[in-house]
Amino acid sequence: MALIVCQECGGQMSEQAQSCPKCGAPNPNAPQVAHTQFAYAAQAVSGGTNFNPCARHPQAPAVATCGNCGANMCKECKDLSVYTKDNKPVCIDCTLQYNEATLTHLRSEIRWAKVKTIILGVIILIALSLWLNNLGDTNAAIWAWIIAALGGIFTTLKHTGRSDAERAADDIYTRFNPSDGLMYEGVGCFARIAVAVFFAPFVTLYSFIKNIFTWVTSQKNLKISEQNHADYIEILKQRGEL
Repeated sequence: MALIVCQECGGQMSEQAQSCPKCGAPNPNAPQVAHTQFAYAAQAVSGGTNFNPCARHPQAPAVATCGNCGANMCKECKDLSVYTKDNKPVCIDCTLQYNEATLTHLRSEIRWAKVKTIILGVIILIALSLWLNNLGDTNAAIWAWIIAALGGIFTTLKHTGRSDAERAADDIYTRFNPSDGLMYEGVGCFARIAVAVFFAPFVTLYSFIKNIFTWVTSQKNLKISEQNHADYIEILKQRGEL
């Protein structure tokens, strides 16, 4: 008995079988089956379905499931899949949602990168202006450094903070030695702020450059994603999916 390939799911079945044992699609070689695109549509409509229908095309048998939402997918839906998740194709509806989410994320990323770049740029310009207009003035240089530190002080403080284990050890030490512990914590806090102020201007400059890079890169990725989404929408319209 020879085996043939199912035209819907690609699985193998006997040439004498009435339908594919995997997806339920009829055997086109069987003489009693009409050679239409969906010869089994009448069964699906009449309630006598003997296959798992596609979530988007109930008249077609499912040959796969969406890796994101688990919906049944027919061969047509599978062919229109452009993403995979857990080695499974992603359905049309999830693809459209993912594309929209990607565009929204990129637009938000560009918007915040613009805001941060402008704020950090103004801080840097003010600090440079104060320093260049008062060359040789120590007080002006200090104030310029402090102003430049404003853009990176919070990031620097975050990265120079003590770990949970260190804070727990300080708390235990303070309980047993209240006066020494408080003094130790005060000195540590002052040292942390001093270190942060010293390195913060460098962090400000780094953040400024980083946000410019993010702005340019995200703008480029947005154009590519918009074009890909538009192309996918056009394909769906041509295939009658929208």
